[in-house]
Amino acid sequence: LYYRRADAPKGSGRTVPMPPYQVGPGMCRVRLTGLQPRTKYVIAASLNGRVVEDRVGSFTTAPVEGAPAKFRVAFTSCMKPDHETHHSFEVLRKQDPDLLLLLGDNVYSDTTNRGRIWQHHVDMRTVPVFGGLIRLVPTLAIWDDHDFANDDSDGTAPGKEGSLTAFKELFPNPSFGLPDVPGVFFRFQWANVDFFMLDVRYHRSPNKAPDGPRKTMLGPGQFRWLVGGLRASKAPFKVLVSGSTIEEKDHDCWRSFGHELRRLYGAIRQHRVTGVVLLSGDLHRSIVKVHPAERTGFYDLVEVISSGIAVGGPMNFATLDFDTTLADPTMTARIVERTARVSKEHVVRL
Repeated sequence: LYYRRADAPKGSGRTVPMPPYQVGPGMCRVRLTGLQPRTKYVIAASLNGRVVEDRVGSFTTAPVEGAPAKFRVAFTSCMKPDHETHHSFEVLRKQDPDLLLLLGDNVYSDTTNRGRIWQHHVDMRTVPVFGGLIRLVPTLAIWDDHDFANDDSDGTAPGKEGSLTAFKELFPNPSFGLPDVPGVFFRFQWANVDFFMLDVRYHRSPNKAPDGPRKTMLGPGQFRWLVGGLRASKAPFKVLVSGSTIEEKDHDCWRSFGHELRRLYGAIRQHRVTGVVLLSGDLHRSIVKVHPAERTGFYDLVEVISSGIAVGGPMNFATLDFDTTLADPTMTARIVERTARVSKEHVVRL
């Protein structure tokens, strides 16, 4: 792999070996060193010392960790490679996001078979507009039911370990779960905003189980990890990223896990955690939902839902513009239609 700063002369970059099939069939993982923050780099395949021009991409590195900044995040869920149009991916690329988050149903493999999961992701990444997008924008991901096991699946799914193995191979997330708690959840910081990427499938109780202390969406280990991370966070915004919505479905949402949701709300209130917002998917439409303080017990909780970018419906998506350089930091959520029209804008002030 060849890489250089975009503003550096051609041929002045560095190369690192790409060992074939190091991770899985047709994929390897390469670590680039010496990168500068908030800097654009060009990457390309290099064969026998010659840069392959039709395999050129680029990316911009993250801002300085912990420092205030302005940046844009795009996030999506629910997509199929055989959809009649993928125009929305091109619209998303033109929004020039610094970061892309995939919230699940990134494919509809509906299986826990590692090989079949791989094939579905390869099919999705060979869609030109999607492959072109993730070649240009740093991308992190969690899963939901259709790319974990099957429709409305939960922690009882047979063979879920195969799904986890495939997901770890397919996405370059900074971590996956904890040493003693498997799953795809992880935490990362972009500038001085903390993101908590949640796994709402691997440890999930069945939706129809009786609600109460034993029914869980996250599992006890992940729940403790989340509350501990929220308590320790000094970020102006703490972004919880969940494949499932809070209540925007009549089933398969946090509303069916009322006891655990109330525990989470209680922890936010008890520990005076400020700046919590929620991102979710699954719905096959994109909206901004405000859960009032009367229900949460602390402050209005803003939930931004982005779903269905390439699987029927309106095929729209959401962006978030953060500006933490302000005295009162802001997050501006926008719902972007496939025509590039912004149909909804909502500003959250810290």
